[in-house]
Formats: sequence, C-alpha cells, structure tokens
Amino acid sequence: MPNSFNDINATSTLIAIAFGVWGSILSFFKRDTKGFKLRKKIFMFFMDMFVNIGITILVYLGLIGYGLNEILSVAISGFIGHQGTRVFYLVELIILEKLGADKTFNKIS
Repeated sequence: MPNSFNDINATSTLIAIAFGVWGSILSFFKRDTKGFKLRKKIFMFFMDMFVNIGITILVYLGLIGYGLNEILSVAISGFIGHQGTRVFYLVELIILEKLGADKTFNKIS
C-alpha cells in the first residue's frame, strides 16, 4: 500500500488516464450528435473526457489506496470511469424528462 502519491507508479497512472480517454471516446460516439454544430460536439466530447478521466483517476487512487493490485486497479477504474460517464448522460435525460422539457429531451436523446 502506497504511503504517498510519490509511491504510486506513474506508468500505471498514465495507463489509467489513457483508459479514461478511451472511455470518453466510446461514450461520445454512442451519443446521437446529429444536428449539433461542431463547437457543441467538441464541447460535449471534452466534457465527457474530463468527467471520465476524473472518475477513472478517483477510482484508481481509491483502489490503490485500498491495497489492490495495480493492474487490476487500472482495469476496474477504466471500466467504472466509462460507466460513470454513461450514468451522467442518463441522469441528464431523466432530469429533462421529469422537468417536462420535451423539446430539449428530444434534441439530446
């Protein structure tokens, strides 16, 4: 178990970040972005990427701090990061549906 951030392997951390970027690419291409301007698409991609990398790193550091193997921590954090991004997208849709914003709901779903 690492005692400080200096004890965490930098290579494993970079691989976890790469999984975060890969997960955001997958999440972005699952979205229906037809009819959006290029600027909106780029904004959505970067928001997906920042959320996904953030979730991935938080889970990775938590698992490493818990004492789990580095390779397993990287794999689990990449998967959880991707699923976390999907959860944010689904929560957006649920909120829009509950608020009755049908026009916006139809536009982003």
